Amino acid sequence: MKRHMVSGKIEEVIYAQLARGEDLLRALWDICKQNNVKTGILLDATGALDQVRVHKLSPGAIYGIDFAEIPGPLEVSAHGVIGMGWIPDKSVPPPPGISRSSYDTGFGGAGFEGHETPYFHVHITATSASQTICGHLLEGSHVGRDDKGELHARSHFTVAIAKVSGVILRATWDKSGFYHDVVRA
Repeated sequence: MKRHMVSGKIEEVIYAQLARGEDLLRALWDICKQNNVKTGILLDATGALDQVRVHKLSPGAIYGIDFAEIPGPLEVSAHGVIGMGWIPDKSVPPPPGISRSSYDTGFGGAGFEGHETPYFHVHITATSASQTICGHLLEGSHVGRDDKGELHARSHFTVAIAKVSGVILRATWDKSGFYHDVVRA
């Protein structure tokens, strides 16, 4: 099968340690902004969260998706792709069911706020003593406290991000709907 493909190169791998209490999605945006990552790969995010918020599949819900929030402590692992939001025609807004509400970032689980803003499509798996969930990472997922329930500047929560050059991943919303597009940089 012939597929649209564009090659890029991994320039570097950025390791970052997150502070306790940080919002995981906002921390990822910040790390990419500080390191000028426009397209990349979240190779790994591993650590503990106080709570996780996800956008998950849910048959019967609007668009077949729903939101869940699970309290911690939680052990988590996550991976995904990094790009930019792309809305080439502002006269074609996303439908209300997948646009940003007051607490959810991006177009549903798509993780972007508008044209040329950071985009993350992160799948996260989180497990507590009583349940495990997998879904798209949303704002409101905070790095965990220490074993005494206290916040300290340092934690063991670490992320590894690969910065990619030569290609741009666009999370595109247009009249045909939502899709990923890859173009040469």
